Amino acid sequence: MDPVTVVAYVIAIALPFFAVYLIWALDVFGTGKLSTILVCLGWGTLGAYGLAYLINTRVIALGLSYDLLTNLTAPVIEEILKALVLVALVRHPRFRYIVDGTVYGFAVGIGFALSENLFIYLPRSDSAVLGTAISRTLSTTLMHAAASGMVGLALGRLRRSADVRRAIWPVLGIGLAIALHVVYNNIVGRLGGTGLLLVAIGIGLGGSAIIAWQIGQGLADEKRRFAQTLGLDVGVSTGERRAVQHLGGAGIERIFGELGDFFGPERVDQLRRLLVVQANIGILQNNLGSPASPRLRKAWEDEIAAYRREIDAIRQNLDASVNLFMNSVFLGEDAAFQEAFNAEIARFDPTLVHTFDMFMRSAELAGTFSPEQLAALAERLSKIEIFKNVSPANLENLSRAIDMQTFEPGFVVFREGDEGDAMYLIERGEVDITVQDRAGQEKLLRTFGPGDVVGEFSLLDGRPRSASMRARTRCAVLRLQRQVFMRFIQSRPQVVLAMLQYLADKVRYTTEAVETSINWLAQIEQGAYRARDVAIPEPADGGAVALDPAELSPATAEQVDRAFSQAAAALYEREQALRHAGPASGEVRAP
Repeated sequence: MDPVTVVAYVIAIALPFFAVYLIWALDVFGTGKLSTILVCLGWGTLGAYGLAYLINTRVIALGLSYDLLTNLTAPVIEEILKALVLVALVRHPRFRYIVDGTVYGFAVGIGFALSENLFIYLPRSDSAVLGTAISRTLSTTLMHAAASGMVGLALGRLRRSADVRRAIWPVLGIGLAIALHVVYNNIVGRLGGTGLLLVAIGIGLGGSAIIAWQIGQGLADEKRRFAQTLGLDVGVSTGERRAVQHLGGAGIERIFGELGDFFGPERVDQLRRLLVVQANIGILQNNLGSPASPRLRKAWEDEIAAYRREIDAIRQNLDASVNLFMNSVFLGEDAAFQEAFNAEIARFDPTLVHTFDMFMRSAELAGTFSPEQLAALAERLSKIEIFKNVSPANLENLSRAIDMQTFEPGFVVFREGDEGDAMYLIERGEVDITVQDRAGQEKLLRTFGPGDVVGEFSLLDGRPRSASMRARTRCAVLRLQRQVFMRFIQSRPQVVLAMLQYLADKVRYTTEAVETSINWLAQIEQGAYRARDVAIPEPADGGAVALDPAELSPATAEQVDRAFSQAAAALYEREQALRHAGPASGEVRAP
């Protein structure tokens, strides 16, 4: 065999195998199973081609003309035989959806073209063996791969379709494959060289365009199906989506289950984290459209940048097909669908999604105060003990949820025993704090005026009010509701940590004060009755934690302990959620 012929055969063998290698090595379609690709390649190379050769030879022996066989009969026989392995695989777990079907079809078609080139076209090429190798290898490979890819894609649509029209997909797929094959055989028999190559490339590109269009349609169907799983009404003609029912996370659970079936359970945590981070990016981008100071805007932008870095890290660990699927189905530019999906995933996992910011947008509270007023409110919050360790940007963000209320003299804002559902900052006027004594008479404990705060611990524990609050004069107060505050800290662990730091200082200070008192009483019990000065120790960190003598009562100790425990529980819950999200999730970075 001369060197030119050797080169021709090497080209005929190398190019198809190189294409299959790229599909596997780059994991272009995310099948992740080389063995399945090789089975399809082997079926096309040996099974389908061998049976087609036997059948075509028998048909010729029965008297059918070679032209009729080539231009009509052979395409029908060959496409049906190539499709048999795809039909056998369609119920296999490795055949998950349309993209899997497409790549398996490509492998079958490439294998069939390999045998056809080696055993038919190259031996007949005589002196033009090198040109034939190049043109035939590219042309037949493109045609057979595109035709079988159509069949695989159609079977993938069958696999994922549930309506009564699903039976049309196999018929449509095999029909398109046969039509493409017939057109190719009728044209290339009259061409050669460059003309053959150009026509083949045109047919291959046309088939690839059909496949790409069908993949897009299939992914759109997946999006509609997942939207219906979530209970969303998907009107693709108008682009409007609306939530029709609240599934309490059940729909999201089913979606994650299906994603696990698609891409493997080991990827579910990464995909879950990807969707959570993407949801937070969208939420924070919406924030940027509301009035905010440069400080708060920069905090949001920094958080978005941190989330984008996390997304890039997650995507680098995912296959190209997984990214294609997620981008097309969940992470597209459809703002209405994305907003509805974010709401569902927030209900599913409120500790990781910025539900506070979603509430701010839906309640239309973001524009209540100007950026300058928000900065001033943040400064006032920083003077409150429980907020003293929280960053100014976070306090400014939280201030967006504060609302103004006015009360006439004598109005009871809350009564003793009511749920502790809000904290109040006195803006103007005065309020009385009262309790009922054992006789049922109202007793004045204290009067608060402008700049004072009432009920800050209710933000953490929500316990019943220990006293009543009544307007002494016409007054204006700034209210921060506990429900909104809890939304705020759920996805912001740095705020929880800052408040835990304050509570820890308070508990430590109270403990040291109680220990000093116990020691003093013990000495008195032993007969040391001389008056002495008992110094209550300063906090270990040198901070100025002020503690009134009344705060050493058992009720105060219980209140501090309860608030500390609930804040710690919230942080622990979020830590567990982050650990469940897997090592790829990382820590949410926020100012």
